[in-house]
Amino acid sequence: MSALAQLVRRHPISAFAVLACLFGWMAYGLAFAGIGSNPENMPLGPAMAAFVVTSCQGRKALFAWGRTLRRWVASPWLYLVAVGAPIVLHVLIVAMNHVFGAPLPTADQLGAWPEVPVTFLAMLVLVGLGEEAGWTAFAAPMLLRRHGLWGAFAVLAPLRILWHLPLMMTGDMPVVLGLLGNAGFQLIVLQMMRRRGGAWTHAAVWHATLNAFGGAFFFTMVTGADKDRLGLMLGLIYALAALLTLVPALLRRGTDDPDAAEHPTTVASSMSVPTPRG
Repeated sequence: MSALAQLVRRHPISAFAVLACLFGWMAYGLAFAGIGSNPENMPLGPAMAAFVVTSCQGRKALFAWGRTLRRWVASPWLYLVAVGAPIVLHVLIVAMNHVFGAPLPTADQLGAWPEVPVTFLAMLVLVGLGEEAGWTAFAAPMLLRRHGLWGAFAVLAPLRILWHLPLMMTGDMPVVLGLLGNAGFQLIVLQMMRRRGGAWTHAAVWHATLNAFGGAFFFTMVTGADKDRLGLMLGLIYALAALLTLVPALLRRGTDDPDAAEHPTTVASSMSVPTPRG
């Protein structure tokens, strides 16, 4: 095994973070070199990074990650939450935006809704699977196993924000949405994984629904300050929703919470990692 592969094997999370950004930001590097224009983050970057890292961990770890990706049978009610919650949150911020002066969607704009399911399927493959196969199917189980909820959140929330930084710098993603939205979404995802029946696929479905109903639908109906305000509200409401996920645990403090057990199926349990360092 080469020295580089051994380094990746000893520090899987750190290697994953570096590779996810390297692959995810590749289009910006090419544009800087004069190849292409209007670059965006490559959503398959985190999945590609997870593939490289698990390959360095050995065949057993790679197959375990592959089995995790194929496992879509999970809690049905969490799938309902993953589809329904982002839709409700978007409808809520559209209504709130109207209170502050933004126009409500017109009948013609809402008439484009049949395109949303098609967009959802595309987002599920490119964004839901591309990103969450890395953040949630690979990194989150390992971090939850080693460090628990807050340790995993302390690593993954900043990493998500960092990965989206180019979008914030180019103005394609509002800064508040990039910071609070990503952090809030990460906490929600970790909480869903820790629920009984929770799985990485719930994060993939939520992420795809969020993008299909958000950036590709409701966000196209407003412009200028109204669109900026919508992005601000989305970031704030995700932060609030994330905080609300903590309420049940606070109410049950001092009692056993069988539903808050970590997800039993983890890639980390199948990996041979010599040291616990990131």
